[in-house]
Amino acid sequence: MVSSTHVGRYREIAEVLARHGLGFLSGITGLERWFPFHHGVLGHEPRGMPYTNPEHLRLAFEQLGPMFIKLGQLLSTRSDLLPPEYLQELARLQDGAPPVPVETVRRLVQQELGDVPEELFAGFDGEPLASASIGQAHAAILKDGTRVVVKVRRPGVVARIQEDLEILQNLAAQAARRWEAADDDDLTGLAEEFARTLRAELDYLQEGRNAERFAGNFAGDPDIHIPRVFWRTTTSRVLTLERISGVKIDDLEGLDRAGIDRRPLAGRAVAAIA
Repeated sequence: MVSSTHVGRYREIAEVLARHGLGFLSGITGLERWFPFHHGVLGHEPRGMPYTNPEHLRLAFEQLGPMFIKLGQLLSTRSDLLPPEYLQELARLQDGAPPVPVETVRRLVQQELGDVPEELFAGFDGEPLASASIGQAHAAILKDGTRVVVKVRRPGVVARIQEDLEILQNLAAQAARRWEAADDDDLTGLAEEFARTLRAELDYLQEGRNAERFAGNFAGDPDIHIPRVFWRTTTSRVLTLERISGVKIDDLEGLDRAGIDRRPLAGRAVAAIA
């Protein structure tokens, strides 16, 4: 049964898929009931949008918001589910979003921590370091001079993601009934596991506990450093972490400029995963 509170979102998802010529997904998941066939739900290439099918899928996920962006990022790692051209395109999904106004950030920090950032920290940069679909990161300095990053969860993001996760699980169940391949690949199980993982990501307290557990696991390894969590300024919606600098492992030019030998770096990364 479809919750009446989700009707508008079902229609929005169906419309975005149809706009990008992905109406076949509506047929597989039962979304076709929410969108008339004369609007192109059968999956024809939308006029004036000369993209490849993988590009259309990426663009649709971007337009549908945080949960779908996270889903696309996950799918980009699943060569057992999608062909290479889709994996490459979905890997381009960026978890970016327009910045939350600094006044909104100040108000949220005050609600969570009891005071405005300027009183809690020796310094707090209102210009975000990064603005993602779930949270926004700001550079700050603790009263003892420690450089930190303060992550603030976006207002309203939990309700939207929770709604989309419910919808995703419903669509996966429909797909398993209508499409043999979906049942074979256990899409319902994948959707449930994805939902558990993403719900955990919404809780910064759990993220902090995970960071401390990783730090404990690698306490004796000089090659791995996990940022310290500062619990006095951490809640489920605000997370304060030690600020560290570095180079992304896929930034080959940056690694070369820093004089980092990639071969031993790859070896250390493999050893850490193993």
